[in-house]
Amino acid sequence: MSFYKYITDQRKDSADLKKTMEDTVKNLLNHSTDELKPGILLGMIQSGKTRAFTGIIAKCFDEGYDLAIVLTKNSVALVDQTMKRLRSEFKMPVERNRLYVWDVIKLQDGQLTGYILKEKNIIVVKKEHKNMEALESLFDDIPELHNKRILIVDDEADQASVSFYTDKNKTDGIDVGSVASSISKLRKTLKKKASYLQVTATPYSLYLQPENLNLNKEEFAPQRPAFTNILNPHPAYIGGEYYFEKSTDMSSPASYLHVMVEEDELDLLNFTGEPQKNDYDKRLKDNLLNTPKLKGIRDSIFNYLVGGAIRQQQEHDEDFWNKPYHSAFLVHTSSFQRVHNAQKGLVTLLVEKLSALTKKELDALIKPYYQKLGFSIRAAGLKLPAYADVLEGVSNALINKHVGIVEVNSEVQISALLGDDGQLRLDNPFNIFVGGQSLDRGITIDHLIGFFYGRNPDTFQMDTVLQHSRMYGSRSIEDLSVTRFYTTAHIYASMKNMYYFDKDLREDIIKYGDKATVRFIAKKGTQIIPSGPGKLRASYLFSFKAFSRMCPSGFQTRSNTDIKKSIQEIDDLMLKYGKGKESFTMPYKEVEKIIKMIRETFSYEPRWQNVGLEWDTLPVLKAIQIGMEKNKTDEVIIYHKTGREVSRKQQDSTFRSSPEDGNTDVPICKNLAKKGPVLMLLKQKGQEKDKGWRDAPFYWPVLMMPANMPNYVFTEEK
Repeated sequence: MSFYKYITDQRKDSADLKKTMEDTVKNLLNHSTDELKPGILLGMIQSGKTRAFTGIIAKCFDEGYDLAIVLTKNSVALVDQTMKRLRSEFKMPVERNRLYVWDVIKLQDGQLTGYILKEKNIIVVKKEHKNMEALESLFDDIPELHNKRILIVDDEADQASVSFYTDKNKTDGIDVGSVASSISKLRKTLKKKASYLQVTATPYSLYLQPENLNLNKEEFAPQRPAFTNILNPHPAYIGGEYYFEKSTDMSSPASYLHVMVEEDELDLLNFTGEPQKNDYDKRLKDNLLNTPKLKGIRDSIFNYLVGGAIRQQQEHDEDFWNKPYHSAFLVHTSSFQRVHNAQKGLVTLLVEKLSALTKKELDALIKPYYQKLGFSIRAAGLKLPAYADVLEGVSNALINKHVGIVEVNSEVQISALLGDDGQLRLDNPFNIFVGGQSLDRGITIDHLIGFFYGRNPDTFQMDTVLQHSRMYGSRSIEDLSVTRFYTTAHIYASMKNMYYFDKDLREDIIKYGDKATVRFIAKKGTQIIPSGPGKLRASYLFSFKAFSRMCPSGFQTRSNTDIKKSIQEIDDLMLKYGKGKESFTMPYKEVEKIIKMIRETFSYEPRWQNVGLEWDTLPVLKAIQIGMEKNKTDEVIIYHKTGREVSRKQQDSTFRSSPEDGNTDVPICKNLAKKGPVLMLLKQKGQEKDKGWRDAPFYWPVLMMPANMPNYVFTEEK
């Protein structure tokens, strides 16, 4: 029996997926993947990595492998999910005793008999100290295992496989994490008898390591890849490209995705600075339907109910046996259970207050949300259901208690909420999940059309922050047209920078494999210095390379009186060097002066809702210098246009991310960038009416990097 043919036929795998799985197995067979050089299967968040490595295990069984060890995240829920998934996909071989699937921590002495060991076996191991000890003991107690041909699949390889922790008792002040040490020891023990495959969507710790790690005079095997196979996402996959690239296209429904939440509201929701609190003030809760202090969370719930009701109308089916449409909303702002409990209470109270309204009162409250959702639905080319039907849907859900609100902050709760497919069950037409760390890696949520996110990236590693992106995955255009992502401007900008860094690194990996190179530079005080990957701070990170664009966003201008003189000085410089031409060159010193003057024309104040988005010109100037150096020039190419009328915000009140026209400005500047860095100086009229400015003409700059720019990462060093 062919395990691979069985599983791929059963799943109806695409030709592209089969090629990736087959190529990966060929590489495992042709490369020595030991503790120094593992193989890599690089996918994307929520893109079907489990499906791929399950197929790889099947193919390896056909090629003579006897045993697969699956190392999974330190989560009971994910172990259960992995076990269910493996037994489901290998259903017939399991039923016919041709394959056994075990949880290492539940294995009893004597269970792995000679009879069972002559068949194929999969052992699932949680990356946790006791589980790793149990695996080591298994190999100590059963010598026959050392004669088996073994495949080790390290799922979420970055999550525990490469880890260090602070230990002041050690010479260097750090030590290798105990789980990482166990994995390294196991790999060394099975050096010539096992293949090792790491599976990840966030490969930073794998590709950005030094070649040799020597800590406390004890060598720890660095995990540099022997090969890399790229797992392309399936056609329905939605990821960072949609959230952070297509969102800049004003004609796309993606441009409506991000809804800004005020920093003060997030602090209030998370009890920031008030560790003793475990509930919200009575006055706040009494005024929950109106208080401006909780506008973001209130708007998000109202919008979710309307969006869910719209989707129910679109998916309505009279057949009783057809599955009705159920949707989900996720609140993830904190890792503290007391915060989760308080937030669940707040959301529950909000829904109760809505339920108590008359239909007329509810009508007045939710109609604006219906109208705003109409913009993105029409942008997607879809039909907007009649408002009366949507109002009736929301009203019925509230009256009949069709809104489930669940707190999810422990593995036990997660396990109880998972369906057989490994996804959170959507038991109700409307499902609101409030939780934290339990809702990240490996947990999938179908029909997630609202995500209120507030985990501050300043306190997390970059891969962890990206793994919080539960809104990625298989998403229909119908769901996307009503989907909204609620977070602060600062967090959104940080996540956008992370996405571009991730994208650039992937492109380098695809192009150069394990020789992918990233050049790190950092800001320390007022200087730009060399940096290392260990210095990365997720909250202040962006990359730039060929044709990358860098520009400020979210700013407001100072008054016309305050900036008029500076704008005139820039106009004079344009005339002096450009003489009326659209493009020309200018010495770097003059460009530096212009950029600094433009920065002084910007205002960042609470009344403009842009505190935290301040434009830092230092990395921009450094990028220009690097671009000039690469092109052996001391001048910058200027692209100058006037009379522009770009608005500050989009229709849904999110900040416009850039002023350039993708059909005219960008192609022209890409051509200019073949010779060096290009600074677009796009002069705006700055009208207040309809455009949101202050009736003060101003310059909105955009820097485009030259065509020969290699991949750089800029971070901030403390």
